[in-house]
Amino acid sequence: MLKIVKADKDTYITNKVIRGKRKFNSNVGAAGTLDLFKLYGASMSGSTPNTELSRILVHFDLSEVKKLVSEGKLDYTDPSFFCKLKLKDVYGGQPTPVNYTVNVFPLSASFDEGIGKDVSYYSDYDICNWITSSLTTKWVTPGCGNACNSTSPGDYITSSISLASTVASQNFVKGDEDLVIDVTKLMSATLSNELPDRGFRISFSENLENDNKSYFVKRFASSNAYDESKRPHLSVGFNDSISDDTQNLVFDSSCKLTLYNTVAETLSNIVSGSALIPITGSNCLKLKLMTEISGGYYSLTFSGSQFSYGSNPATGIYQSNVVIPSTDSTISAKIIQSGSVNFTPVWLSNDQTIAFVTGSVITARPASRRSSNLPKNYIVTTHDLKDTYRDNEEFTVRINIFDESNPYIKASKLPVDLQGIVVKNAYYQIKDVTFDNVVVSFDDTNNSTKISSDSLGMYFKLDTSNLTAGRSYVIEVMIKQNGQKTTFYNVSPVFRIEKSE
Repeated sequence: MLKIVKADKDTYITNKVIRGKRKFNSNVGAAGTLDLFKLYGASMSGSTPNTELSRILVHFDLSEVKKLVSEGKLDYTDPSFFCKLKLKDVYGGQPTPVNYTVNVFPLSASFDEGIGKDVSYYSDYDICNWITSSLTTKWVTPGCGNACNSTSPGDYITSSISLASTVASQNFVKGDEDLVIDVTKLMSATLSNELPDRGFRISFSENLENDNKSYFVKRFASSNAYDESKRPHLSVGFNDSISDDTQNLVFDSSCKLTLYNTVAETLSNIVSGSALIPITGSNCLKLKLMTEISGGYYSLTFSGSQFSYGSNPATGIYQSNVVIPSTDSTISAKIIQSGSVNFTPVWLSNDQTIAFVTGSVITARPASRRSSNLPKNYIVTTHDLKDTYRDNEEFTVRINIFDESNPYIKASKLPVDLQGIVVKNAYYQIKDVTFDNVVVSFDDTNNSTKISSDSLGMYFKLDTSNLTAGRSYVIEVMIKQNGQKTTFYNVSPVFRIEKSE
């Protein structure tokens, strides 16, 4: 799962000197850029050089992320969880500092955005500004300058109960880089209510703010930028993929078989007995794989558990890890006879007296053994995508992967519609075809874009709120096998995102 969270307010505050006067009360909340700068000695107070600063403030609407947490679909304590703060550089030919460090701290005080726009003379007076954070509150120290612990009053937070330091930093070498800072620990602490949800303060590092040099000017796109794709956002990711080996069931290998229990097309926990007790937790049911033999059936039995997203149990989803031994005398005899073995999966109560679900026949085969380690000959496509979607939808994208070298699937006549195979490590990305840039990237580190599988094949959930309305996109897929990565470009038709009404 990858969720792009957009800024709902941002601005920068400054004590810049214009025509010999400090603009303490100026506001630029409606400006199209977020300007970070420091001037030393550009103006004087008598014989003393002035230091003129700006600091950026930005807040993000976390309501959708908090909803995912409350629904158990996102576990911010899981190792796969991450959050990155991203601001886009909008270099416009102006001088830009080089080799500097930018710090990010969580805010203790909330702020109002304001409607000021004048970034030349700073003549628009509104809140927030260098002196005042909101309509009713001043900064403890002007310029959002008072550092504090999360349990004490102040302007920005430098430590909390579990975090000895809350600072997150990025070094800019050339100066024109985008800001991309890992704020995972800060977001986890915010979602657990250890830190307040007030946003972030972005500034030059303290030693740069206090030295005798100028750094002018680093400019980022704001939430009012004309190009929506350049506006500040958080990339929140989590591995919520589900693996199922129904189509990939092989002997002598650990395979996962998954049960999706639906009632009226809604995932629901299995219930048992007259009291309708939900079947939940670890080792809460059994999976029996039954195969026909002369005179009856032979079966193998395995434990099954409720599937979890991280540590959060998933309603109505169960999974069992199975290993089918080819050395089992009954199994080996059937392998010799036909080369594969058909099984009927039956999900049962732990005492095996109640059969909850009997599935369709699945086939176990020997692992593929090849004389070459070269990549397989895959063809990757998508199923049934529409031409347009609204920017507030979530839908399932079906990925079909056909292996022309598969020894068990042979196309005798073309064209032919064949069911795809399942591969263990496949990832998706989304590319904006208008500007030829990737907006959702392959993530094979935290697996936030890993493609899931079920008995029908491979799929992922596409959240259109991550995409910019008015743009056209295409899906691409990467497969990792045998230490190699193979990218399949433009596997989907082009689809467009329209603004919801």
